[in-house]
Amino acid sequence: MHTLLVILHVLSVVILVGPAMVAPWLGERALRVRDGDAVHAAGRRAMAFNALTLLPALFGALAMSTSDAYSFADPWLVIAATLYVIALVNGAAVVPSVLARIGKDLQDSEGVLDGEAIEQHRGRLLALAGLNFVFYGAVVILMAWRP
Repeated sequence: MHTLLVILHVLSVVILVGPAMVAPWLGERALRVRDGDAVHAAGRRAMAFNALTLLPALFGALAMSTSDAYSFADPWLVIAATLYVIALVNGAAVVPSVLARIGKDLQDSEGVLDGEAIEQHRGRLLALAGLNFVFYGAVVILMAWRP
């Protein structure tokens, strides 16, 4: 049973965490072409994929509960779980709300925003997307490294 849970955990991580890491960057691409609808769609995708990462987390928790070698008190797991929760909140709540605000501004102005407003939105989005990428990346490294 443990092996099956580990396989499901790894498979779901590959399928869901990768897109969750990349989805916010699609909003930046849509912002460059000043397409408010595409920015909104990127926000919905980011929210969906980040929320779907709860599935690998569930499989991981089930795999840990059936493991003889590891426990939930292992420092690498506590750190990884903390970083995952931060990435989840950032990717499922903060990034989509920023993308929604950018999309609304683009729609209200019919795609005509001054350069300063675009750069402020772009900077905020890139910072949050970069943080999401770093947090998920650190979790993947900790899970693969397991001391």
